[in-house]
Amino acid sequence: MPKRKRLFTPLKNRVKHNHSRDSSDVREVTTARGRLKGALMDVLDPTGEDSDSSYEQSPVKYDSHDQASDDDDRIRSRRRSPQRQSYVLKLFDRSVDLSQFSESSPLYPICRAWIANQPKANYSDFGKEEAEPENAESVELPGPDGSPVSKIPALLPEQLKANKNNINLNYREAPPPSREQLLASHSVRWVAVRQAWLEQAARAEARYSAAQQLLNKINVNAI
Repeated sequence: MPKRKRLFTPLKNRVKHNHSRDSSDVREVTTARGRLKGALMDVLDPTGEDSDSSYEQSPVKYDSHDQASDDDDRIRSRRRSPQRQSYVLKLFDRSVDLSQFSESSPLYPICRAWIANQPKANYSDFGKEEAEPENAESVELPGPDGSPVSKIPALLPEQLKANKNNINLNYREAPPPSREQLLASHSVRWVAVRQAWLEQAARAEARYSAAQQLLNKINVNAI
């Protein structure tokens, strides 16, 4: 009788294949863990300076006063900027250091720091405006004189005497005026109204006469 061919893979070869696949998975996991550990070390120690490196320098003489001032400056800088444990969050290719915010911090400054994408910066300096130097050529204008004056003039005597109850709508007893009569009476009235507004505006602007004279003098000197 002819021998039958085996349809299945021998158990020995299958065990070897599974063992090689498991070893490759372990290798990938170990590599991923090493990369994660390196990234965490970079975050905790962003300077990346090697503390074990040692080198020799030629001795240099320093003044005792300068050395004392340098020590004082270092102590002050340490007091001003205490070391903190940074907690950098990276989101959509932008990073923000959440250790500089508290749980009660509003969301707006956190978003601004995330947009800035500067996790190593001091966020307390953001938004501070530098004081502009005073201009030596600046001139302070004097204020207005006297009490405030309204820009609206008082009512005319005709307006004070006018009363809607005195209007006679019975055209049989009092025929309506003609167009020429209405135009003449209205022209006289509106001339008086316009003159009253101009006089009131002149009174309001008279309070700023000193400032206007100073501006005119500056414009003349500039020419």
